[in-house]
Amino acid sequence: MLVTKGKYFFKYYPQHMILLSLIISICLGTILLYLPACRNNDIPLIDLFFTATSLTTVTGALTVPIDQFTSWGHVVMLFLMQFGGLGLMTLSLCFIYMFSNLGIYTQVIASEILSLKSFKDTKQTLFFIIKLTLIAEFLGAIIIFPTMLRMYPFKKALFYSIFHVVSSFCNAGFTLFPDKFMEFSDNPLMIYTTIILMLIGGLGFVTWHELINKFFRKTEGFRGISWHTKLVLRIYLITALISSSIFFILERNHTLADMGLFEKISTALFTGIAMKSTGLTLVSFAAVQLATILLALITMFIGSAPLSTGSGIKTSVFAIYLAVIKAAIQGKRHAMLYERHIIDDQVYKAIAIIALSISWIICITFCLLITEVQLDFLDVVFTTFSAFSNNGILTISINELTHLGKILLMFSMIVGRIGALAVILSIKRIGELRDLSYPKEHVILG
Repeated sequence: MLVTKGKYFFKYYPQHMILLSLIISICLGTILLYLPACRNNDIPLIDLFFTATSLTTVTGALTVPIDQFTSWGHVVMLFLMQFGGLGLMTLSLCFIYMFSNLGIYTQVIASEILSLKSFKDTKQTLFFIIKLTLIAEFLGAIIIFPTMLRMYPFKKALFYSIFHVVSSFCNAGFTLFPDKFMEFSDNPLMIYTTIILMLIGGLGFVTWHELINKFFRKTEGFRGISWHTKLVLRIYLITALISSSIFFILERNHTLADMGLFEKISTALFTGIAMKSTGLTLVSFAAVQLATILLALITMFIGSAPLSTGSGIKTSVFAIYLAVIKAAIQGKRHAMLYERHIIDDQVYKAIAIIALSISWIICITFCLLITEVQLDFLDVVFTTFSAFSNNGILTISINELTHLGKILLMFSMIVGRIGALAVILSIKRIGELRDLSYPKEHVILG
C-alpha cells in the first residue's frame, strides 16, 4: 500500500503517521538514554525502552529510579515529555508549516487530528497550541522558581522548575524530587500552581483556543461559546469535582487524617484532578482504602478532555455513553446531550472506543496474571488501568516485573495514548466503503 499508493498512503491512513511518529520518538529516546552521558550506571535495555515509552506516552511510570539518570538524561526526558504531551503529530505539522506551505492533504489530516470542522483554521490552531504551551509553562516556572531556589542551587532550581511545569502541563506525572511530590503537601503555592497547569493541559487546546478568542477578541465575552466547549467544561469539571469530593469523604479520616482542613481540601482537589491523567500524588495509593482504589480506576479510565495532553477514553466519550444509557431508559430513539441530538455515527464510535478499551484492559490483565504470579489480582488490575490510561499512579513497585510484563505494559501505554484516535480515523476511510442498507431486525436483549 505504501509503495503503490505513494503520497496517497497518508491520505487514507493518517493514524499511521501518529503511530510512526510515536515509535520513532520512543526509539530515538531509548538511543539517547542509552548513551553513557545520560546514565549514572548500567541500565538494562528493556528498562530504557520502558522509560522512553512511558515518557513519550506521558504515563509517569518507571521501572528504574529517576536518579539513575544524569542531568543530560533528565534533559532528554524533558524533551520526550514535551513531545509526547503536545502530540507528536501536532508538533510535526507545526514544523511542516514553518518550513513549507500546508498542502491540501496536510491540512485535511491536521483537521482530522484536531477534530476541526474545517481545515481553514488549522494553521491558527496549531500555532495557538505552541503559544499556549510556552506561555503556560513559562509563567508556571516563574511562580514555583522561588520555592525551588530555597531548596536547591540556582541552576538546579531553574531546571527543576522547568521540568516540573512541563510534567504538570503535559499530564506526564514525572518528578525529580526525592520524595516525588508528597513533600509539597503543605505548600499551597506548589499545589495550586500544579493544579492550574494540569487543568490547562487537561481541558484541551481547542477549548482554550475558543475561550481565549471569545474572551479577549469578542464583545460578548464568554457568551456564545460553542456547544462542544460547553460540554468539555461541564463534563471535565463535574467529573473532577465528583472525584475530589468522594476522595475527601473516603480519606479524610484515613490518609488525610493528620492534615488540617484546608490541607485536606487542597489534597483532595489536587488528587481528583491528578487521577484523571497526571499521576502526581500527595498521598500513597498503596495506603488508601479499597473504595478509593475503585474511584481511581473509574477516574483514570474516563481521563481528560478531548484534544488535551491527558489520556483515557476522554470525557466526551463518557458523556455520550451516559446519554445512550439515558436514551435507552427513557425509550428514546436517539441519544440527547444538553439539548442536542448526538448523531448515530458519533454514538457508534464512542461505544466502540469504550468496548475496545475495556477489551484491551481485560486481555492485558489476563496476560499479566500469567506472567506476574507474584502480584495480587487487584495490583495487576490497577497497574493495567494505570498504564492504559497513561496515568502513572501505582499501588506497587514495578521494578521487579518480568521482561514480558514490561513489554505488555509498554504496548498498553501506546494503545492507550493513540488507541481512541486511531479507532476513529480507522473507521472513517473516505471512498473505500459505502453504506449499505439491510433489512431491519430486532434482537432479544434480556
